[in-house]
Amino acid sequence: MSSMKTMGKIALFCISGWFSSLQAQTLLVYGDKADTIEINATKDLLKDWKQSVKERVTMVPYHAGLSTSAYAHIIYIGTAKSNSFIQDYTQTHPNGKFSKPLEPETFVLQTTSPKTLLIVGADTRGTFYGIYDFSQKILGVDPNTYWIGYQQKTKDKLVIPELSFRKPAPVYKYRGYFDNDNDLLANFKGRKLIVELDLWKEIINTVARLGYNYIDIHDLLGRPEYYLRDYYIKLTTYHTDLKLVDEVIDYAHSKGLLVQIPMYLGWEFKHITLDQTCLTKYYDLWMETYQYYLTQTPLGKADLFLQRPRHPFYDWAYKCPEETAAGIRTGDLMNKMFEGLYQLLQKYRPGSVLFCDLWSEGRPLWASGEFSPRKDVEMLWADNGHADFKEFPKDLKGYSFGIYIHAGVWYNNVTQSPYPDKIKEAALMGIERKMTHNFLVNGQTFKNFLLNLTACGLCAWDPVSFDPELFYREWTSRYFGANVSGDVVKILKWTYAANEPIGGFRNTMNTTVQLLNRMQKKIVTRESMDKIDSTLQPAAQAWQLSEKLLPVIGPDKRTSYIDQIYFPAKIFYLDQELLKSVLLLNNTLATDKNNTSLVQQQAAIMRESLVKLREALTAGSGWDKWKNFYLPENFRIHTPPPDLAWVDQIINGL
Repeated sequence: MSSMKTMGKIALFCISGWFSSLQAQTLLVYGDKADTIEINATKDLLKDWKQSVKERVTMVPYHAGLSTSAYAHIIYIGTAKSNSFIQDYTQTHPNGKFSKPLEPETFVLQTTSPKTLLIVGADTRGTFYGIYDFSQKILGVDPNTYWIGYQQKTKDKLVIPELSFRKPAPVYKYRGYFDNDNDLLANFKGRKLIVELDLWKEIINTVARLGYNYIDIHDLLGRPEYYLRDYYIKLTTYHTDLKLVDEVIDYAHSKGLLVQIPMYLGWEFKHITLDQTCLTKYYDLWMETYQYYLTQTPLGKADLFLQRPRHPFYDWAYKCPEETAAGIRTGDLMNKMFEGLYQLLQKYRPGSVLFCDLWSEGRPLWASGEFSPRKDVEMLWADNGHADFKEFPKDLKGYSFGIYIHAGVWYNNVTQSPYPDKIKEAALMGIERKMTHNFLVNGQTFKNFLLNLTACGLCAWDPVSFDPELFYREWTSRYFGANVSGDVVKILKWTYAANEPIGGFRNTMNTTVQLLNRMQKKIVTRESMDKIDSTLQPAAQAWQLSEKLLPVIGPDKRTSYIDQIYFPAKIFYLDQELLKSVLLLNNTLATDKNNTSLVQQQAAIMRESLVKLREALTAGSGWDKWKNFYLPENFRIHTPPPDLAWVDQIINGL
């Protein structure tokens, strides 16, 4: 009998030990009055923790009888309104980081005991920014992991340092990612011309962690060229997927981001026609179409709306010959249109914000005073691409202003042109001119411009503290290794230098195609080699150094390095080599067209250059996740590499 009791005690001890080993070491306590966004952010932290630390973790809502004695770490999450524990703590500890009210979107990370930490947001958005900040700095979770393939090391256990940090308020109130010219991202998998939901979720997850607070789903609505231009019509029969639009908006809202809709009138699912432009005739139709957007589609769930004093359909100047002949001013018509749209938003989406993008001819309209909508409309001043602001408005005229900046431009939407220093400079110019209501970032194909997108997120929040050189070093060390950081920075800077004279991958290819068209038409004149020579030098340096570094890249960073550095440097260099070979053939035809042997020799070199580029693009970087991303047929209409059969036809006709 005694023996059985002893065995029972041993069994009980073993079972107790087994349950103890399953007990979570960390408890995440979200608010008893938490909203869905706060709960979702806490789930993100739970997921991050499980991926980063082998210790067990769980999450529960706060309640008065919550027992925490069995846990090594307890993290209370939320705002003073959403989490009663945090409310009690901030009321009884009114000093230190809580001595002043938190500014919107900010947070505090505060250690209160050796095992207790508070993540306190000023509001819901501040809460999730606090979670993501903790996750990045303490757990080592990288915002760009999905896109770059960064592999963090899993810790056996986590020692949370003592924290007492209060995030300063963001300089720019609205900080948005603008989805535009994303053909490579939209075409490499799934349906053509559509970024599918799984990728949209990753975009939204990333920009939230980078400090953005809204997204603009421009291309998802169906650009006019998708259903009007032969290039795209041959690619696919396009229709806007409004169910997907709805899902993307809902997902963005579930993560705490606002959603912006460009209120143009050319979207595939519902559009006016090109001959319905004149506002004097079709004002009511414009308004009916806007009303349809707001009442019959998911667009009515958006928070922010964007319009411009331009053509309603294409990226053109507004023009109506009949109105011009009658002496009717464009600005007056645009004032009326903006007022009508504003009133519709007040009726169907009260509390939303209407932004105006002053781009191209919108600028002289603004400067002249002819265009002056109500002051509730907030203005955006655009760069000229590549964060290059050549001019600013001389007078803000009492309007709230922000800036619209490009992290990438369709001129170089295949290979990045990094310029964190110019991004900082632009952000500081916005501060100097009191244009800090908005920081809208055009990200193009997203994946190819992560460096600039990250720099934009940091500068939109705190440009004064942003150090471009330190940012370069940290970026390259994290993703590619401290041992190669200095050399990779050189590659990135050479890439930018190579983009400057030629204008990026697209301008290079566009020049190539134009020259080939002239050869086909027998219109050949000698061309200067100066621009290509000045571009090829830094492009070659970048490519050669990227090759040299490849053997010393760590195995855990090799995929990231090839995809982000080695491959872009290679295809940009091959793009320049192709243009050089076309120029040499062109000049041979211009000066020695009767030297058949020389012409054929140059033609063969040119053809081989094209074959090398197309083969490299088709093969891609070798990362299975992005297989087919760079296929020539996935390119935007401006400008894919020429078809080999067409080039052979030209060569045979020389």
